Amino acid sequence: MAYKVLNSITLKNAKNNYAVIATDMLAIPCENNGKKAILPTFIRDDSPELKLSLNAINEGKLKKLVSTSSKSKASFLHVSVQPKLDDPLFKWVNFFSAMVSDALANNCKDLTIILSPSLASTPKIVEIAARTCESSAYLFNATKNKTKKNPSLKKVSFLLDDSLKQHARVLKNHIAVGFAIGEGMNAAKYLGDMPANHCTPRIIETKTKALKKEFPALKVSSLNEKEITKLGMGSYMSVAKGSNEPPRMIIIEYKGAATDVKPAVFVGKGITFDTGGISLKPSASMDEMKWDMCGAASVFGLMQTIARLKAKVNVVGIMACAENMPSSKATKPGDVVTSMSGQTIEILNTDAEGRLVLCDALTYVKKFKPSYVVDIATLTGACVVALGKHATGLMSNDQKLADKVLAAGENAGDRAWQLPLWDEYQSCTKTNFADLANIGGGREAGTVHAACFLSNFTQDYSWAHLDIAGTAWVTGPKKGATGRPVPLLAEMLLK
Repeated sequence: MAYKVLNSITLKNAKNNYAVIATDMLAIPCENNGKKAILPTFIRDDSPELKLSLNAINEGKLKKLVSTSSKSKASFLHVSVQPKLDDPLFKWVNFFSAMVSDALANNCKDLTIILSPSLASTPKIVEIAARTCESSAYLFNATKNKTKKNPSLKKVSFLLDDSLKQHARVLKNHIAVGFAIGEGMNAAKYLGDMPANHCTPRIIETKTKALKKEFPALKVSSLNEKEITKLGMGSYMSVAKGSNEPPRMIIIEYKGAATDVKPAVFVGKGITFDTGGISLKPSASMDEMKWDMCGAASVFGLMQTIARLKAKVNVVGIMACAENMPSSKATKPGDVVTSMSGQTIEILNTDAEGRLVLCDALTYVKKFKPSYVVDIATLTGACVVALGKHATGLMSNDQKLADKVLAAGENAGDRAWQLPLWDEYQSCTKTNFADLANIGGGREAGTVHAACFLSNFTQDYSWAHLDIAGTAWVTGPKKGATGRPVPLLAEMLLK
């Protein structure tokens, strides 16, 4: 099952007269010459419509103008001034997202975006444009009946003037990559946005195995509760004990490189709903804990992206799924469990459950002899306090890998920020009653303490930990999953 919204994103040749371009909405990005906004050189500016648009923008009255068109075959014109090429990439994401939003608001079925000369010579920004067009067209409808409204937009075209055709081959490749990453983001958003009763570990297992119909190159297998127990994953099982929904560890393998190339491994936390267990969370905003599986959802989206592009890489994706509930069977604070690594863990807080699932998954992945391992988890509220919604928290036992993650985030406009993983912090895992405690250190450095706990299970390979608690979804009136950090992860693998 694929999760893309748009039917196509293509590159076409442009004519030197915008009036002959038949489309529902024609978007014209204007360049700024330092004094005023100017149209792309191959667009005739003798139209009163375009002159009014540019005058209003240059006078500072508007940042963009959407108007009906009487002089062209386009039903609507969207005229706006593009960011500078060296501006932060989030500005470009917002720029293209506004075009899609306006197209959807006017029920447009197709959107045509003219590439200015500067855009045509900057393929990475065009890749982000394609990615943004696909991801911005997403609308969650899976659990609606009477109020269901499907997005109108089905096709996006980028127009390239004949004088710039030397850029066409490279641009087509970048558009394909951007489209696939946008599709992966939408897959992650879809899985994350599903209510917990529609997205249990077993349902995720079924949906993941269904990917093989669209992507036969993916090998999908899973471990049930008996197999997880037999492997000695007492920490993982301690989280699932309180729920009637059994856990599932889902393994997705993709082999696009030579068989002797060690795979990159991505491990996603998949707590399909987190009540906190016996250490029960406050009721306010607890509905948002359906997004506590966004780490697993990002692995789901990433593997779809890699398969769509037939990338020449070897990758293993792990989705460690369980539900954390309070009941007479649930793990209690103070209980001691034995992890797959053999280390015992005193569970001082059952709401610090993500690390309990991840530690066994991180031990399990040693069997793949990975080149490196990245785990992705909505792990700590402390990360939201530290970095807000803009940056993902990064900690690593290998600075070269950390640098690779940071560079990928910058290049993809999906940024991360590194926090320390110093030995001084390891005291937070000490306890009198087991080898490790799952929390410690009080209120300070909660994000680092969680990573310190996980580091005790990752000493045999290069490892990076991504805390996406602040970036995986947004709250408020437009609350929903973001699809992050699929762009960062895809950039790591593809570039």
